[in-house]
Amino acid sequence: MALVLGLLGLVIATGARRAATTAGERAELVAALRAKIHERSAVTTAAATRVGELRLRVKTAREQRARAERELAWATAALSDLGPAAGWSPVRGPGARIELADRTAPGPSAPSAPRASTAPTPLRPLTGLAGPHPAPASDWTRIQDRDLADLVNVLWISGAEAVAVNGVRLTALSAIRAAGDLILVGFVPMIAPYTVEAVGDPDDLVRRLEESAVIDRLRHRPDSPVTSLSVVTVRNLTLPAADPQVLRHARRSES
Repeated sequence: MALVLGLLGLVIATGARRAATTAGERAELVAALRAKIHERSAVTTAAATRVGELRLRVKTAREQRARAERELAWATAALSDLGPAAGWSPVRGPGARIELADRTAPGPSAPSAPRASTAPTPLRPLTGLAGPHPAPASDWTRIQDRDLADLVNVLWISGAEAVAVNGVRLTALSAIRAAGDLILVGFVPMIAPYTVEAVGDPDDLVRRLEESAVIDRLRHRPDSPVTSLSVVTVRNLTLPAADPQVLRHARRSES
């Protein structure tokens, strides 16, 4: 009996010691798991916050892209609308045509003159314009740059939508000026005969041209260099787009 009781006590003591050890390990394991859960929860919370920030950035970027696409569509439409008036795109429609030649233009039997001359001509001061000195007689045998400029101005005033001289489209940056014996339209040298075409109301353009002092001066001035001048309506004109202009600006030097 004593032996049995001793063995029973030994078993009970061993079980109690093992139970105590298992409870301590279990508490440590629970504490470790709780710490890991807390750490993972913090990481998950940070990730969720980051996801929210990224979603907001994506939403903002999409709104900016949509706004940029709307602005691009508006700018494209504006460019399309302004293209004909600014000279960036070709123009087709009814209008008027002015053909004029001077004493330097080739006759009917001569080969047709090119629309524009590419031969280099040295620049010299303008003659026959404003000033106290009269122009040489030879300058009155050819059409002057101011004659073409006056015709173009009458067309603009008469409501022309687009104007071209010898196939060169005029824009707000174009200038008509003399260079030696040639006339420069923009930077393109021209030689007679000249053809000025304008898109607009043909009847109104022709009427206002015929009533203008410019046409009267070129036709009836005693010393007019014009040998032939015709103003006609055209039901279908096509004016090309102007060559693109390179705009430059000045920048202050840092030195």
